[in-house]
Amino acid sequence: MSNAEPNEKRMSTGLTSLLAGVVMILGCAMWALSSLFHLAPLLLIQGSSLSAFGPEQLQALALILLKLNAQAYDIGLVFFGFWCGLIGYLIFRSTFLPRIIGVLEVLAGLGYLTLLWRPLAHYLYPTTSRSPAPEKYH
Repeated sequence: MSNAEPNEKRMSTGLTSLLAGVVMILGCAMWALSSLFHLAPLLLIQGSSLSAFGPEQLQALALILLKLNAQAYDIGLVFFGFWCGLIGYLIFRSTFLPRIIGVLEVLAGLGYLTLLWRPLAHYLYPTTSRSPAPEKYH
């Protein structure tokens, strides 16, 4: 029966590392999308192919794209938080790294996951919040 235990541990570790890889790929995809939202306003403002829109409309669209950039970047940070938690768990279960590193990595992941709840993120990081908290949270 002792042979079954290492196989189960190896299988759960393999699934966890696979999940961590998928989560990181999703986070990178969100950051790539965020980069596109960051560059798109430059094309809108200097592009002459959108002559059907007035300058005010182009500026409003550019502002919307910049706000989408911030949202997509924050979503990428949430994926990064999940990845940190999974990697921290794997480090904690490993035998070749100190367990405290895994615990610290999980805590770092929890720090990134605070971005899921905007009022908590605004309370913990008031100077770095991108948008102000709703009035009822002041």
